Amino acid sequence: MTTYTGKQRVSAAFKKTFSDKDPELDRIPAYIFSGACNAQLIGSSIREFLQDPKVFAKAQVAAYERYKPDILIMMWDLNIDLEALGNELRYPEDSMTVVTKEVLEEKGKLNTLQVPDPKKDGRLPAYLEACVETKKHITDAPVSGVIAGPWTIAVGLRGALNILRDSSKDPDFIHEVMEITSQATIKFTEALSEIGVGVGYSEAPASCDLISPKMYREFVFPYHKKIVDHFKAQKVGVGLHVCGNANPILEDLVKTGASNISVDSGTDLAKAAEATRGKAVLIGNVPTEMFLAEDKNVMKQAIVECIEKATNDSGYLLAPGCEVPTIAPPEKIDWFMQLAEEVGSY
Repeated sequence: MTTYTGKQRVSAAFKKTFSDKDPELDRIPAYIFSGACNAQLIGSSIREFLQDPKVFAKAQVAAYERYKPDILIMMWDLNIDLEALGNELRYPEDSMTVVTKEVLEEKGKLNTLQVPDPKKDGRLPAYLEACVETKKHITDAPVSGVIAGPWTIAVGLRGALNILRDSSKDPDFIHEVMEITSQATIKFTEALSEIGVGVGYSEAPASCDLISPKMYREFVFPYHKKIVDHFKAQKVGVGLHVCGNANPILEDLVKTGASNISVDSGTDLAKAAEATRGKAVLIGNVPTEMFLAEDKNVMKQAIVECIEKATNDSGYLLAPGCEVPTIAPPEKIDWFMQLAEEVGSY
């Protein structure tokens, strides 16, 4: 039996989506959004994992060696951009960072914002360092970054409630913020592209659980399209991830031109498959609570349902709908990759 690499499986999914080729492979590509939960593999605290790029890289390599995902995701925390732009953070010992001060709590601070330099500001250089180090050890699977998208950064700088108020009282202010955050996103992505790391933007606040489709189309879509077009001109593909319910904006997400769309368990995977067919590789949808399940068969059923709903004539990558919980036992992540082998065969 032929053994395939992660790079071959992922490449096949893209060929299946964007061309008439349907390469024969052993199974559907599968991977995990595992970040801080990897700290336990090397006996590190989450604080150490988030502050030391060497610890970060060591944990990611350990995760790859144990789980053998078809893509290794470099998942740190989505506050690194916010910190570089001026937000203040607290670092608990064994949980994710907490924003303690939003730089745009006072709107007048907008004129003080500077687009961060990924090679100098905050922890951005440390993230790049960890990616470079990780790529030295992993050659048969893509190493891909997950970073905050422009809307996530904007909401983080201003606060969700303030942004919602601004949408009706001062929409021009939101557009000014989005211009800056989009430039920050572009600059960070360019730095990652230079070292051969792909990028997906996490846009949890773009969920229709928080904002209306109208808000997405007015305040977010134009900037997603702008960023995607910027990188398409350089022949670089980027992806979009939206947590929660993205059903009302699936067509909009596809119209951004993103090369892949990642959806959470709150989104109807069958509708997402219909919207993305032939236009974007579809990713995700396995509920993250499966990584805390007591019964392996419960996870198996969730995976089977996703595979059955995903379209057969376009690419699909089996993955969780969002980041694996930080407290997920490694054994449950083992289950996921074992089940991908068992039930993901073509």
